[in-house]
Amino acid sequence: MSKDLIKEDEFKGIVYQPKIEDKKSVSLIWILPLIILGILGWIAYESYMKKGTKITVVFKSAEGLKENVTPLEYKGLQLGKVTKISMHEDLKSVKVNILVDNDVAKYVANESSEFWIKKPTVSLTKVSGLNTLISGYKIELSPKFKTQEEYNQGTFKNYFKGLDSPPNDELDDNGYYISLIANDKSNIEVGTPIFYNKFQIGEITAKEFIFEKVYFTAYIYDKFNYLVNKSSKFVINEALKVKYGASGLNVELGSLYSALVGGVTVVTPDKNEKKISKEEVYVLYGKEDDLKNKEYFTINFADVNGIEEGTPIIYKGIEVGEILEVTLNKNNLNTKAYVYDEYKYLLTKNTKFFVEEPTISLDGVKNLGNIVKGNFISLDFRKGDFSNSFNAINKKDLDKIGNTIKVELLSENLNSISEKSKVYYKNIEIGRVDNYALTPDLKNVKISLLIDDKYKDLINNNSLFYDMSSKLVEMKSLNLNVNYSGIEPLLNGAIGLVANKKDEKLIKNEFKLYSSYKDVERLKRFYNSGFTIEADFDNSFEIKQDMAIVYKNQEIGFVKDIKFDDKKSKVSLFIYSNYKKFITNKSRFFKQGIVNFKASLSGVIFEVDNFSSLIDGSIHLDNSSNVDFANYKIYSNEDEMNNSTNSITIVFDDVEGLQENFSQLTYKGVNVGKVKKISLNENQKVEVQALIYDDYSSFAKEGTVYYLKKPRISLQEIANAGSTVMAVNIGVIKSESANKQTKFVGLETQPSVEKSQFGTVFKVEDLTASSVNVDAPVYYKNVQIGKVSKIDLSEDGSKVVVDCLIYDKYTKLIRKNSEFYDISGFEMKFSIFSGTKVESNTFTSLLKGGLVVVTPYEYGEIANPKDKFTLVKTLREDWKGISPSIK
Repeated sequence: MSKDLIKEDEFKGIVYQPKIEDKKSVSLIWILPLIILGILGWIAYESYMKKGTKITVVFKSAEGLKENVTPLEYKGLQLGKVTKISMHEDLKSVKVNILVDNDVAKYVANESSEFWIKKPTVSLTKVSGLNTLISGYKIELSPKFKTQEEYNQGTFKNYFKGLDSPPNDELDDNGYYISLIANDKSNIEVGTPIFYNKFQIGEITAKEFIFEKVYFTAYIYDKFNYLVNKSSKFVINEALKVKYGASGLNVELGSLYSALVGGVTVVTPDKNEKKISKEEVYVLYGKEDDLKNKEYFTINFADVNGIEEGTPIIYKGIEVGEILEVTLNKNNLNTKAYVYDEYKYLLTKNTKFFVEEPTISLDGVKNLGNIVKGNFISLDFRKGDFSNSFNAINKKDLDKIGNTIKVELLSENLNSISEKSKVYYKNIEIGRVDNYALTPDLKNVKISLLIDDKYKDLINNNSLFYDMSSKLVEMKSLNLNVNYSGIEPLLNGAIGLVANKKDEKLIKNEFKLYSSYKDVERLKRFYNSGFTIEADFDNSFEIKQDMAIVYKNQEIGFVKDIKFDDKKSKVSLFIYSNYKKFITNKSRFFKQGIVNFKASLSGVIFEVDNFSSLIDGSIHLDNSSNVDFANYKIYSNEDEMNNSTNSITIVFDDVEGLQENFSQLTYKGVNVGKVKKISLNENQKVEVQALIYDDYSSFAKEGTVYYLKKPRISLQEIANAGSTVMAVNIGVIKSESANKQTKFVGLETQPSVEKSQFGTVFKVEDLTASSVNVDAPVYYKNVQIGKVSKIDLSEDGSKVVVDCLIYDKYTKLIRKNSEFYDISGFEMKFSIFSGTKVESNTFTSLLKGGLVVVTPYEYGEIANPKDKFTLVKTLREDWKGISPSIK
């Protein structure tokens, strides 16, 4: 029997007893349903609590609102959501249903709530609500209640009318708010800045249209509250200001910011006034001009055009008022106008108003602003009693009632004279043409003039009048007459006055109008008292009767008569009495030509005399001579006159490069004269006649040296380079002699002299010529104290003599034991042990050569030009260390 069967038999006899345990009365399986029931109850409660309170808000438009998307918010906190959008019963607006969370329902669904749609705002002044560009528009709550007590006492409300814009109290509750009403059309919008002295101090926060009036709410920032009070005035900024005056139209453009966003400016004259309460309404003026107090009056215009609303009233170039209203009554224009209070005194019974119109001519444009903006009103103020009603007059009629005197002219022709023609005296307007008509016999024209009262003393029985406009150019007997006095007389005609000062009163009723100034000039001269002198001229030039005699640009007389002779003619010169004192024994005369023109490679001489000489030339008086003359003489030109007394003669062997009228006589770089004539004499020498400008006696002295300043061009130097293209000049070295001399022998080059105007010449001898050239510098301690003026052989030819010109301020440095060293070029030293050494003092000495003066500590007496020095070829090595104090 197997072991497994045995084991199985063993277990067949075993009996198991049941185990009995006490069970609990409630099974755990019932806990799960209870938990589920609890969760379902909580969900039901939450669902009920969050179901919310429904409210309805009516808006004019639902643009940007979406069902189940658009939130209701208050300061960023979501209070509910739009559930439905539908058409309102009036078909003009929309109803928006909003489900408000129950926990905030009492703060939303009550009488204090206002609702508005929050949209993105992007402008030049501010940027707000940009988050709505992404999330969409929002409905914003704006409650009026601010405390729990107010909400507890408030009543429930679930139907509202939405606002078109944010309410006024969106900013700080304690802010400084000001109510404004616009008195004119404006472009002010919410967000428009408020400025004080061009600095922003606040902004417009609300805009409403009530009873056809526009109201604004302005908010002033806290730190600027003190700038706005009951004395403040509010005015809209003008981006483009247009001012109009007698000078024309003035356009002033403000800043680009003001031009784009506008703005409101606050003007506060008294900083101590009380603050403005929000209940007070202040006027928002359309422009600065509205702030001024005005006096209103009426003006009636007859037969006038160009008057309209806004036409300015200008007095003496200042805008004093404006035309407000214009109405047509039959043939008259009735206008309502004003002047500012400060100009109220202008409104008198004697004041006359008239229209100013533009005047256009080639001389210019008067009242240019009229062309752009229109005519303006001007006035003639006269003292009197106050008046607020006026009849305008024609400006031409104003002249007749003003302070004027009347003058009648007779003329063969009217020519260019018109009612626009003016009367001039010395190109100053003194009157105008009133009218003109034919004389009864139909042979002449009678012209009536009105002369301003302040110029009445210019008119007497000897007054001469001439036509300034007719016959611009006239030729008679080869005598050219130019009658030109400006563009204005040429276009509109004009009459000129030649006044002769006499004590006579005005008795004549009529005057003759001469055709040109040329006609009255001769008559005018004979009205002057004077005397006659006789003068000779040599017939090499022409003198005409009536030619003016001029002294220092002032006419002092005229040519009265000419007695011609084939050898020498005589001229009678009439000198006015006032200028008698200028005619002396030293007086000379010369003819000033019409045009003096000379040209060469050196330049151009082009001279034109005054306008009178441009036609006939003139005779000029000269009193510069120191010589007495037995008779008066007229020379052909100024140079010939000066040559007769102020000329010298210089004789040269050769004068290549010298040119008449262009070669100058120079002394210390200043032109003191010029070459007038170059000719050969009988000895085949060149004689140069030169004119001395001034101080003739100091240059016409014995011993004066004249030499040619010819150009020097080499590798080492360029001197007088201008002479290679332009004329060669003549240098002058003055003499101290007291003897007079007028003829001199000229030198080819600058001579060697012991003393010149530049300094003292010391002679330095050398056995052979060095590299030193003329104009090479002479140094003392590396400071140039002079130059080499000449290099020549000694009289016996045994030595080379170098003239060193030492400037005056340095001559005390040259002592009898001073040494002159040659530093020309460079020096090279070669040694096996020390190497090669190259020395050169300066670049100038390398090219031009040069000398160095060394004065020892034990210096001797001051050297003089007769002392002679030997040139040392090698500069001593210790020369830089030798530094005596020389007194």
